[in-house]
Amino acid sequence: MKKLSFLLVTLLIGGMMFTGCKKDNPQTPDTPSTPTETTKTFVYKVNNTFQTMNDVTGALTTHTISPCFHYTFSYKDADGKMVEVTDATLPWTKEISVKTPFEAQLKGKVTYNESEIPTPVFFGTLASIEQSPENQTKPATGKYFEDKEDFLEYFATNPQMLEFNYTLSIN
Repeated sequence: MKKLSFLLVTLLIGGMMFTGCKKDNPQTPDTPSTPTETTKTFVYKVNNTFQTMNDVTGALTTHTISPCFHYTFSYKDADGKMVEVTDATLPWTKEISVKTPFEAQLKGKVTYNESEIPTPVFFGTLASIEQSPENQTKPATGKYFEDKEDFLEYFATNPQMLEFNYTLSIN
């Protein structure tokens, strides 16, 4: 009887060990989280006015870019393709809605005919990309030249000023 009790107790303990063990659930590997896609709107702009401040009075004066300048530029559309705009009439704006994240781009070149340059000359590459007051590119400021010769001399030594290239991360 002692042998039978010992055998039953041994089987009982062994059974408890097997049933008491918890099976490990297979672990699913962590999948990297993908950023949540949202839709955001921003605006491409190429303006034709700028302001200067009078050093003496502090008054602001608005100037319009001289009509002799011709703007050709391209921008990245919502599909990520570059769209070209030739000889644009300024001011020019284009509102775009995109899935974020998105890298907006606006680049261009300004040309002119020397015979069309007036005196005085008001010039500017006043392009920008704006999503909000906190997220925007800052356009270059306009320039004023007393006469045509000053303008031609300046751009002979600074031809890069006739081009612009802006990018802005839309998140």
